Amino acid sequence: MLLTLLYIFIGIVIVQLFYYLGIFREFVFSQPAENNPKRIPVSVILYAKNNAEEVRKIMPLLLNQNYHEFELVLVNNASFDETLDIFKEYASMYPNIRIVDVENNQAFWGSKKYALTLGIKASKHEYLLFIDAENRPSSETWLMQMSSHFTLNKTIVLGTSMYEKKKGFFNKIIRYDMIWNQLHSFAWTRTGNPFTVNLKNIAYKKEEFYKVKGFIDHMQNPKYENDLFVNQAATGKNTTLCEQSSATLIVPVLKNYRQFVSLKKEHSQLLNTFKFATRFKIKLFNISQLCFYLMAIVLLILQIEWEIVVALLIFRFLFVWLIASKAVKKFQQPDLALTFPLIEIAQLITLINVSLKSVFNSK
Repeated sequence: MLLTLLYIFIGIVIVQLFYYLGIFREFVFSQPAENNPKRIPVSVILYAKNNAEEVRKIMPLLLNQNYHEFELVLVNNASFDETLDIFKEYASMYPNIRIVDVENNQAFWGSKKYALTLGIKASKHEYLLFIDAENRPSSETWLMQMSSHFTLNKTIVLGTSMYEKKKGFFNKIIRYDMIWNQLHSFAWTRTGNPFTVNLKNIAYKKEEFYKVKGFIDHMQNPKYENDLFVNQAATGKNTTLCEQSSATLIVPVLKNYRQFVSLKKEHSQLLNTFKFATRFKIKLFNISQLCFYLMAIVLLILQIEWEIVVALLIFRFLFVWLIASKAVKKFQQPDLALTFPLIEIAQLITLINVSLKSVFNSK
């Protein structure tokens, strides 16, 4: 019986090896694909709802994008601040701006997906790039880099995003968590099985939107329009990655740990709407992470072949740190490498917290 626990522990280590060295390694050690800039016109759809302050900051960044031909479709979702006034002011100065002013209606009151649908229909170009007003492109080549990955077959482009870098350990936790979400998504996309969680940076051809009837199947879910669209429309044949750091979107940081736990709970609920294969591979990874530490503690307390357990602990720590260190550098967050062990423990605590909240709230 006691040796069975050891065998289970060894099996968990093998599962971890499969993920880190089998799935993640190829992605983190690969070089971003370099493509020549495309000569295709693009519609950039900017979504805003009561984001006057953010709009003032992002409009110059978008208008200064280094790209030969693009339009800005400014979607104002029934704002009651100065958002629409700012949009109109810019539209009077730049001919490549069009405004979609969405008014509330009974069927789609305040719906972001409804507003985006109107923006997509109003856009004049076939290739679309999306951004929310509170986010910002990391460089003036964001548009060029993202659109360069379009081909005849690759009509959905997934890009990177990152929380703003600030002081404090909490900021490290949320930045590492965003890296890990994207590491899962991008590594599996490389294998031909695309999915995303909390995706902020996306571009796609308009025809892909209409193939799945837009957001209609998940219109009642007010969030995660990108992730649910990818879950429906993305395949190994039509989806590609834009990994260039200059194409990253910078996202405002979360306010506190409670907000982070709430976000992780939403991600857990979102995962339950995905295809079975996607749910299985993410949940298996999370379970293996948690069980690894729990089993190690039990085996050491019971002193079951403790030399083997310690050796496996060290071995697992080394290969995980190797992949994690390479991953944070790939996502331009090298400061996270040294604090990786503490961040991983914090992640596990958050996972347990989210799991417990889900169990008790479901009763």
